[in-house]
Amino acid sequence: METLLLLIQHYGYFFVFIATLFEGETVVALAGFAAFQEYLDLEWVILAAFLGGMCGDQIFFYFGRFRGKEFVEARPKLSERVKKIHALMERHQNLLIFGSRFIYGFRILIPVIFGTSKVSGLRFFIFNFFGAAVWATMFSSLGYFLGNALETYIVHFHRAEKYVLIGVFAGVVITQGIAFLYKRIQKRVEKEEEVAMTRDNNSAGDK
Repeated sequence: METLLLLIQHYGYFFVFIATLFEGETVVALAGFAAFQEYLDLEWVILAAFLGGMCGDQIFFYFGRFRGKEFVEARPKLSERVKKIHALMERHQNLLIFGSRFIYGFRILIPVIFGTSKVSGLRFFIFNFFGAAVWATMFSSLGYFLGNALETYIVHFHRAEKYVLIGVFAGVVITQGIAFLYKRIQKRVEKEEEVAMTRDNNSAGDK
């Protein structure tokens, strides 16, 4: 955590942009905290995170468009995840594009799979654009305002930076945990609906 913060303070917006091409929630939150420390400006942190997040998903989308099928077929261990993504795509296509970076463990794979589908590049870009904007603003603000809130209660703030870093990390983990729990609950509901549907079909068949 401290090493990441030092890298952000030293390399600034460029480091934020590069990190967010792939994942980067922790980096974005720490960059928000660095903005609170006045090493960076919050507006530019949000912009760098937004551009990195959006460009990263666009790259993976077009990778999926040209090499996605070969990529997936060469990695059978991904089959279960790919099935889940296809199931979500059938019901919540636009929402999945918008919220893909909030789903832990699927950030890179989702745009790749969308690239293998019939979804147009323009449609993916539009929902990816707004998703990246919300994501960048949310996690940047998390680090910034958490630092601001703790400063109110801590007199010797510089002595408590470790606790702030722990708080920022905990905030990221909690946010991702909520997304993970939502996904698990949704999956359980879907299973219950499938069981109920099967039961109803069997009952109708017996009649």
